[in-house]
Amino acid sequence: MDERGPSSARAASPAAGGSPAAPGSPAAAPTPTQATAAPTPRVRRFLRSRPWLVDVAVSVVFTLIVVATLASEVATGEAQVTPWQVVTIAGTAIALLFRRRAPLTVLVVVTLLTSVVTFSAESNLLLAVPIALYAVAAFRSPVIGWVAAAAAYLVTVVSLFAWLPVLEDRLGAPSAFDIPIVLLTLAMADAVGVLLGTNTWQRAERVRALTERAEQLARERDNEARIATLAERSRIAREMHDIVAHSLSVMITLADGAGASLQRDPERARLALDRLSETGRIALRDMRQLLSVLGDTPDAAPAREPAPGHSDLADLVERFRAAGLPVRFSVHGVPLADAALQLAVYRVVQEALTNTLRYARDPQHVTVAVDYERADTTVTVVDDGRTDAPGASVGAGRGIIGMGERAAVFGGTVEAGPLPTGGWRVRAVLPRAPEDGSPEGSDDA
Repeated sequence: MDERGPSSARAASPAAGGSPAAPGSPAAAPTPTQATAAPTPRVRRFLRSRPWLVDVAVSVVFTLIVVATLASEVATGEAQVTPWQVVTIAGTAIALLFRRRAPLTVLVVVTLLTSVVTFSAESNLLLAVPIALYAVAAFRSPVIGWVAAAAAYLVTVVSLFAWLPVLEDRLGAPSAFDIPIVLLTLAMADAVGVLLGTNTWQRAERVRALTERAEQLARERDNEARIATLAERSRIAREMHDIVAHSLSVMITLADGAGASLQRDPERARLALDRLSETGRIALRDMRQLLSVLGDTPDAAPAREPAPGHSDLADLVERFRAAGLPVRFSVHGVPLADAALQLAVYRVVQEALTNTLRYARDPQHVTVAVDYERADTTVTVVDDGRTDAPGASVGAGRGIIGMGERAAVFGGTVEAGPLPTGGWRVRAVLPRAPEDGSPEGSDDA
């Protein structure tokens, strides 16, 4: 309902629009992760929830291999167990327990214990370095892993040559191929550790990216659902405003007329009451039809009828004539077979005549002209009523806003305001899109 007074009012069409129908409840649609993710095995889920068990298992298995290798060499007399070896094995095993939390620190510790402090040539203790490199590449990044591998290998090579005299005394003089084979083996072990860690890091990154993408899609889906729901609510509120404002205005006018002529002209009062009842039934039907779109039950479908359009304009004008408005109605051109456009034209005419009925004082002429032109559909409603009455009814301005929103859907505009000679004019321009298969700008007839 609109404010209508002596001051000029102009309503430019607001930027409005949106989906005509809201999608279903967001909770009903599966998320992307639910639709694509395969069920995780129980063991994998168990280990993922307790990563410390994996670290303990790696440390224990590695220690058992080292102890078994050293024990076999001691049994054959190729090596002897020293307290320092026990400390080195224990320190390496303990350090590997923290490879996930501090991989770089663990790499430094195991490199010092196995290569710098002593060169563990009698056992597989040197394999702790590739295990630490795996943790660096997997839990930091592949780039850091390769840099750390190069540094650790360089330290190992320097330590090998620094400990070479001691190793010769314990193991004998090496052959020409022993040192190159040891260096190549250590390089391959370090490279394998980094490669395995890189594969784990990349897999984790893919999972992380897929998870973020799934969450983003879920957020976008929820936002689109909310936007569509708000757009649908706005559309329903606009329709309800037009129906209620029009019907109530006509019914109040008819009731006032019937009361005024009850004693003087009973027949005319009876006719007004008949019109009042008919208007109420039409309003009730329109409300049921509008609200039926909100129901999903099978019995709601039969209540849905086509929205009013061009063919209903004559009946609309006749109802306002019955309410006392001297309306002259004219149509030029052929309407476009577009239900949405016809509904917009119908609602603009309905709202403009409702405002005239409510706010215009003693209008003598009210004209409604609908021009279906090649490029635009123009709706013009003009009255010559006075609007400067003291205590005139004041509305909230929703009607003009609603007309502007309807026009904005088609890229059009609505102008509403007083005329210099008195009265009020509403003019809506709705651009017309060409019909399928016809060139732009062609006649619709």
